[in-house]
Amino acid sequence: MKIRLKDVRTSRSISQNELARILEMSLANIQKIERNKAKSIPLDTLDRLCEVLNCEVGDLLVRVSDGELEVS
Repeated sequence: MKIRLKDVRTSRSISQNELARILEMSLANIQKIERNKAKSIPLDTLDRLCEVLNCEVGDLLVRVSDGELEVS
């Protein structure tokens, strides 16, 4: 799985700092999620991300093969 948080977040003109503040998460955690470095993302976090970004889970998560996973 690949998370498209950065794409969705920037399309909504929300900074990482602003998103972290709204979600009451650390900036480091937002950055880990965006870089696909988070080992897991709790369902309640996904739900809150969707609520804040006004999107669906399918907008954030994309299924890719291991070879296709790009880590920025």
